[in-house]
Amino acid sequence: MYNTLRALLRKPKLYEKTQEKFWNDPYISKGMLEAHLNPNTDAASRKPESIERSVEWICSLLPRGAKLLDIGCGPGLYTKRLSERGLRVTGLDFSERSIAYAKANDAKSEYVMQDYLEMEYKNIFDMVTLIWCDYGALIPEDRHNLLDRVYRALKPGGLFLFDVFTPWWNFGQKESTSWEICEQGGFWSPNPHICLNAQYYYGESIGMSRTVIVEDGNIRSFNIWNTSFTKKSLSEKIQLHKLIPVDYFSDAEGKPYEENSPTLCAVMKKQEEPH
Repeated sequence: MYNTLRALLRKPKLYEKTQEKFWNDPYISKGMLEAHLNPNTDAASRKPESIERSVEWICSLLPRGAKLLDIGCGPGLYTKRLSERGLRVTGLDFSERSIAYAKANDAKSEYVMQDYLEMEYKNIFDMVTLIWCDYGALIPEDRHNLLDRVYRALKPGGLFLFDVFTPWWNFGQKESTSWEICEQGGFWSPNPHICLNAQYYYGESIGMSRTVIVEDGNIRSFNIWNTSFTKKSLSEKIQLHKLIPVDYFSDAEGKPYEENSPTLCAVMKKQEEPH
């Protein structure tokens, strides 16, 4: 156990993955769903008033009856509202618990439990959305994979709307470590455990949070990456996948772009195929 723990307490290599898949862990996914549904925090989903503003803005970009794919939809907080406003919406997420909740509370939308890195749609949707900065949580090869699949899912001329953090999000923050004894359990485990947390940075645009959970006879670790982007760096990456910029905004509510905004929302368009 000593050698395992010692290895986990070093600074990870850039974009190092962990094998733990916590989204469908029976205990952790329960806490995740509760966080999504808590209107007083934006830890997992944005607060209801922000979601409402996003939905109104998204609907202003599409005609009634347009087909929209909401990837990483969680419990359907955006999906349901978009359907209620006249769009034909499919919500896709790989959390079994979130999809079950969404289906039980929204009869109008279609819900699919699947990893969006494995979706196989082709020329179906007028818009694909990915909201709450999920794009930057992916490592580079997964971002490339996602963009290829989004491109295929969109109709010619279809839109991809997504948000990311900018370097202003963590400007001036420093690397840190901390630990906590959780005698009564906590978010990551119902059992008594020690929770070790570390925040690391790799230049100005890449950060990661590592959590190590130490229980009797068991050690688990979770790496959560975040890459931040500027308009220039985001546009360069996206256009490699035949998605061209339409406009940039400060957030997923359609607020006009400001240079020092901590978030950036991009609307990209699928290039028309040459005849």
